[in-house]
Amino acid sequence: MKIAISIIFSSMILIAFSSQASDARCKSTQDRNCFTGTFGLVNLPGEPKQKLLEADFGYIDSSGIGWQTNKGTKTDGASIPVLLQAFVGSPWEDGYIRAAVIHDWYCDRNVRPWKATHKVFYSAMIASGLESRKAKLMFYAVYAFGPRWGYLIPGTPCKATDNCIQAKDSVFIQIPSKLDDISNTSELKAIEAMIEVTETKGGLSLEELMAVADRAHPKQDLLDTSSSGGITE
Repeated sequence: MKIAISIIFSSMILIAFSSQASDARCKSTQDRNCFTGTFGLVNLPGEPKQKLLEADFGYIDSSGIGWQTNKGTKTDGASIPVLLQAFVGSPWEDGYIRAAVIHDWYCDRNVRPWKATHKVFYSAMIASGLESRKAKLMFYAVYAFGPRWGYLIPGTPCKATDNCIQAKDSVFIQIPSKLDDISNTSELKAIEAMIEVTETKGGLSLEELMAVADRAHPKQDLLDTSSSGGITE
């Protein structure tokens, strides 16, 4: 009986995600800021913090660049870093989860520059319907405290998303994330207040948020260049 209930519950989650994602689906090769494939997460027995991707799923950004996750891949995209838990709400929020899964995939597979990877997290949240002020706060958090890397690893074309590359789970050495450091909570609260005030006057751009973060956290100069071999663009 418990197994049957679990299967029914998992199916309900998949149906809910698929229907919510349909409004932002790419309908032609010319579409931008939209999703490709089908998004769904399957529970893994005995692994409550991990989910399994139901199908190939991707995102096309405003420049026509594709970002894709693969069917059958384990993800902890539903788990929220400690620093963000007070700001995110439900870890299953549709405006967050699809962008998080794509962002996590490319943070673990450094075929694209770290700044571009964090920016696509923001644009995918907006495409998912998340309000801009919350998406900007999430972007600031990953830009200021998320992982960074320099040299890119070789990539190969994605199967189901145009103009897209990806790689296996190997990465070069990267500067690790600080998203589990709760000492930065007060800074995020201050940024949240600043975003709230400025949003009524047009809002802060991503470049302005990046400048604030760079002043608060001077960063080591990382080269956004590729290693030899493979596809990097």
